[in-house]
Amino acid sequence: MRRRVLILVAALLLAGISGLAVLSYARSADRRALSGKEGTWVLVAKQRIPVNTSGAEIRSRGLTERLLVPSVTVPTGALSTWDGALDRLRLAADLQPKQLLMKTLFQPAPPAPSHTERIPVPRKSLAVSVLLNVAPQVAGNITPGDLVAVYYTYDVKVTTTAGQSETIPMTQLLLAKARVITIGESLPLPPTTPPPSGTGWVTPTPDPSNSSGAAAGNVNQAMASNAPTVAGILRYVVTLAVNDKDSLRLVHAVQSGKLYLALLGPNATSSAYPAVDTSWVVK
Repeated sequence: MRRRVLILVAALLLAGISGLAVLSYARSADRRALSGKEGTWVLVAKQRIPVNTSGAEIRSRGLTERLLVPSVTVPTGALSTWDGALDRLRLAADLQPKQLLMKTLFQPAPPAPSHTERIPVPRKSLAVSVLLNVAPQVAGNITPGDLVAVYYTYDVKVTTTAGQSETIPMTQLLLAKARVITIGESLPLPPTTPPPSGTGWVTPTPDPSNSSGAAAGNVNQAMASNAPTVAGILRYVVTLAVNDKDSLRLVHAVQSGKLYLALLGPNATSSAYPAVDTSWVVK
C-alpha cells in the first residue's frame, strides 16, 4: 500500500515537471523564432474585426493581442501599444485574425447628419407631404397651423347601359380635417419641347384674369396627359399631420389620383357625402 502511494506521488511530480517544461517551451517559442534577431512587440487582431468597428469597442472588448516579431519585419505605422486617440476612430477595412494593427487602417467616423430645423409634428401624428399646384391649395393662402379638408379625385371604370366599359372621374372627401404643419414653394414645372406641328397639341397659357384657376387646370392637364407644361407655374409642398390610417390613404391618393384642399373656416365642417361624378354635378 505504501509503495503504491509513493508511485502515485512520483507520477504527479513528473506530470508537474512536464507541464512546466511545456509552458516554458511555449513562452520561449517567439524568442526562438527571432533566431538571434532583435524583436519588437506588435498588436494583432485576435479574431476577424469588421469594418467600421470603433477603436473604443476594439479596446474595451479586448480584440487585440501582443505578438513578438523580428523588428526588421515590422512596417512603419504598426502599433506596439494601444493609442487612446484611436478610440474616436473607426476601421476603414476588415481586420483578419493575426493581422497587424496599423494607424492607417483607422479613419474618423463620418459626421452624423445635422438637422438645422425640425418640423413640429404633433404628438401621435405622422407628417405626410403632398405636392400641389396653386388652386388646389386655396390659391396659396394656406399657412402652417391651418385646418384643411382634403378631397380626392380618381378614375373609376363603369359599365354603360349599352354594356360598354367607360372610365369616369369621381370625387369624394378623403380627410375631413387635417392640420397643416409646413408649406413650402416647390420648383416650377419644367417646360417641355413642343411636338411637331399638326399633332393638335396647344401650349397652355395662364389667363391673367384668373391665374390660379388657369394654372391649376394647366398643371392638372399636363400631369394627366404628359402634354407640354407651362414654365413658372407655382407648386407647393404641403405637409399635413395625420394619424397612421389616414397616412396610408393619403399616400395612396397622391399616387393614384389628384388632391384638392379646402381651407376650413371657424366652426366649419366637411361632411363625407357619397362620391360624385359629372352627372351629379350638373343636376
